[in-house]
Amino acid sequence: MPLSYSKWDNIELSDDEDNFHPNIDNNLMIRLQREKRQQREKEEAEKREKLVSDGSEEAKEELSRMEAQKKLHVGNICHDKFSSKHEKGSSSASAAPKAPKDDKVKVKATDEHTFTEGYEAFLEANREILLEYAAIDEDEEKSEQFVLKHTQLLSEHATGFYLLECIKLQADGKTREMRKMARQYLLLTYVCDLAKSMPGRDARDAIRPLFKKMLTNVQAAQAFEEHLDKYIAHVKTRAEVRKKETAEAAEAADEDAEYVPLQKGEHVGPGGLDPAEVFESLPKVLQEAFGERSVDALRAALESLSPEDAALHMQRCIDSGLWDPKGGGGGSSDGASSSADGSAEID
Repeated sequence: MPLSYSKWDNIELSDDEDNFHPNIDNNLMIRLQREKRQQREKEEAEKREKLVSDGSEEAKEELSRMEAQKKLHVGNICHDKFSSKHEKGSSSASAAPKAPKDDKVKVKATDEHTFTEGYEAFLEANREILLEYAAIDEDEEKSEQFVLKHTQLLSEHATGFYLLECIKLQADGKTREMRKMARQYLLLTYVCDLAKSMPGRDARDAIRPLFKKMLTNVQAAQAFEEHLDKYIAHVKTRAEVRKKETAEAAEAADEDAEYVPLQKGEHVGPGGLDPAEVFESLPKVLQEAFGERSVDALRAALESLSPEDAALHMQRCIDSGLWDPKGGGGGSSDGASSSADGSAEID
């Protein structure tokens, strides 16, 4: 049965990573990028409200398209659906006979609309177990015992985690670790698929038959290895696509950079200037250079200005904390200075 990986295509990498040049203040630029994302989501929410009010077929189609293309990130990948754990009681309820407790382990069918609910909480509670299972290296008996002991692995959240991690490992060049995790992932999906084909039964009933078949049936083991090779090829392809998409998105963001200003008065730089006010007052060419996170781009931007203007703006950036001439304490060899004729220089 072919597996669909489309539900992970819209995962958005965090824009809060510290990947700026050491001379550029990380916290300030992260705030700018984060507020840019919040502004985008606010505009999308307003557009959705208008489409809902419209109610036309075209509006419904547009809403469906927006939902399909919605970017998922750490801030919206899950939400608390039930905030209260209080169970309402009454005399009649307490007097009623209790229904027999169902202790069966079940694997729910995949639902792309509700999949992300509880995902982050699941990872927080089970990350150590997930990684320990993934570290098992081609040992079916050990894998069987581990899954029997930790039945929380029989979950779409667990298989989803391994799917994402495989792509991430390959994108990071860790092919051996990816292959090992891919094998454990595929074994787990086989157990989950077998459990789903036995409705009404305990999912644990699928564990031993599946692993016994893998150990005793040569044809089944051979078919599994062929499926594994295809899955690994898929992961490699998806990792290349992911790296290309990330590069294209970064390039597009640089071309269409929109900077949302910080709240004025929240921060004061080492020279007593407000970085929000300084950033707003910079020429557009300097704002874009900061957004590119490149010293070369900043140098080119300064060269496009008159020597007096370049020196003035760079000094204000230093006084506000937008630019650190010492590179976070790494010395002045990577910093900005003013030449004898008053022009700004970046070493």
